[in-house]
Amino acid sequence: MSIRPIAASQVPRALLLAADPSWDQIRTYLSTATCYGYQQDGQIIGAILLTDERPGIREIKSIAVAPTYQHQGIAKALLNAAIAVCRQDPTCRELQIGTGNSSLRQLAIYQRAGFELVDIWVDYFVDNYPAPIYENGIQCKSMVRLCQSMIEEVTTHVESE
Repeated sequence: MSIRPIAASQVPRALLLAADPSWDQIRTYLSTATCYGYQQDGQIIGAILLTDERPGIREIKSIAVAPTYQHQGIAKALLNAAIAVCRQDPTCRELQIGTGNSSLRQLAIYQRAGFELVDIWVDYFVDNYPAPIYENGIQCKSMVRLCQSMIEEVTTHVESE
């Protein structure tokens, strides 16, 4: 098992489509993304794509794990690797991620990793995807936006008298 940078062209299309059902949407960020692949036995079974959105702000555009390897901690490992990359970059102040309102498992993973809910883009998936998307028996309509500060907070302890 290893997570390492790979060319976006090396990520299997089917893998990316497992995370985002629209190839048109994927193409909008694939060519400018930094891609990290999770490899096992020489095969890419997971990937995470990072983009530079604005100075100091990076975004995770996709976390994809091959269906037969899901629920084994690979997405968590990819997420932690992306967070580590951003923490090591002194120019990165914030890491963002968006997911569907119906992506209950992903929302829990992101919040446990330290992401905070910051916004909801109402009807994003209704307006930007040609067909309805269902997950967990819920129609995916809106994008839930989360972010994590990459700036170390300085805490001071005040002793009580």
